[in-house]
Formats: sequence, structure tokens, C-alpha cells
Amino acid sequence: MNSGSSFLRTTLSHRPRLPAVAVALVAAIELGAQASTNNFVVPTFRGSANSEVGYWENFSVAYGAPGNAATMAGSTTGANLTQTLSASAFVTGSGNLYDPAAATAFTLADSVPYTLGTVVLQVRTLGAELKYDAIRLNYVEDGVPRTVDPLPRVELDRGTILGASVSSLWQWDLQGLGVMDYDITFESDGSSLSLDSVTIDTWNQFQVVPEPSGKLLLAVGVLLLGGFLRRVRP
Repeated sequence: MNSGSSFLRTTLSHRPRLPAVAVALVAAIELGAQASTNNFVVPTFRGSANSEVGYWENFSVAYGAPGNAATMAGSTTGANLTQTLSASAFVTGSGNLYDPAAATAFTLADSVPYTLGTVVLQVRTLGAELKYDAIRLNYVEDGVPRTVDPLPRVELDRGTILGASVSSLWQWDLQGLGVMDYDITFESDGSSLSLDSVTIDTWNQFQVVPEPSGKLLLAVGVLLLGGFLRRVRP
């Protein structure tokens, strides 16, 4: 974790109540720098050495093999995303994966040429929502299956298109685990989920995403310092 994040967390832990403007700034920090499409975040490490990125916007295979490669422009990963549960799912005219009558489940399988430090997954769904507490990253160590829980989910966007339109971000800290091959599994919380878009970012180092903005951290620090001085002033 970078020093800015540590400073903010330590400072907030010693400040029970924040002024409204500071709360707004903290909320902005949590969202970080966002792309225009789906409010997905663009990690600052994207495009750096020992990193890969994949985009899915238009799916072609609704169920089973061969799955869906990341074919959107700019993709550098060989990751493949497969819907594994419902044979009645289909691809909509807009390119989404959808099943109005049954639950769906997905596996994103990937292999990278470096030891992973972090994986960042972002998913946009319409209609029904995902089982947010059931997403897992899986790998094998010495023949033994292992599972890693993500950091707390970050909700990037929420609307009311076709029920609910939700953009979510999950991140895994894989430092020291020696992982190069992995898959991520996630599933719908019932029928009528429309999988709209997915991005995956991998890197051989670790950095919290969304990254706090330096200017926002400074602004929050000034506000909190001002509040502290007011409290201790005789």
C-alpha cells in the first residue's frame, strides 16, 4: 500500500467526525481516476512493464467452450471468459450475455509470463446483480487448489437501467504467492443478469486501485489538521 493511503487511513482512524467537505473529498478519493465507459477505473500501472489488460464489450459465445477472448482494441491479455452454468443463455443484439430464466456463472481463466503481484477485475452488469460475496480467485500450488478472497469490493457506478446497472471493482493482492496461472469465478444472484462488459488488469507489483489523488489527500490533510487545531486551541 502506498504512503498516501496509509496516511489517510491513519488520520481518519483518529478523527471520529469529518466535516461534510472532507467526507466528499474522501468519496472522491475512493473513486479515483475513472474512464468514461461504465465508470471503470484506469489503473496507473496499465501499460507498464510486466502488465497486461483485457477488455470484453461484445461477447460471441453464450455458454461453454471456446469461451470469449478479449478482442476489444488495446487488449494485451490471452485471458478467456466463459459462461459455465446455463445452456439457455444467449448473446443479445447489443453483445451482452443474458439469460432471463436461469442463473449464470462465469470463469475468467488467465496465464501471464510473470509472477503476479495484483489482479484487478471490473464488471458491468444490467438487470439482476452478481453475488458480490462469492467472487474468488483460484490457483494451484504444488498440486493443491488454493483460493484467494479479494479486497473489499468497490462500487463504481449504479443506475436503474433494466433493473439495476452496476459497475464493480475487485482487486487481489498476490504478492509472494508465486502465481502465474489463475482463474476468477463469479455468478449471478438469480436469473435475468445481463453481463455487459468486463476488464482485467494484471501486474507483477501491487498498488491499491483506485489510487488516491495526491491533491485530494493534501486537501483532506489540511481540513483534518484545521479541525484538530480548532479542538486543541484553548
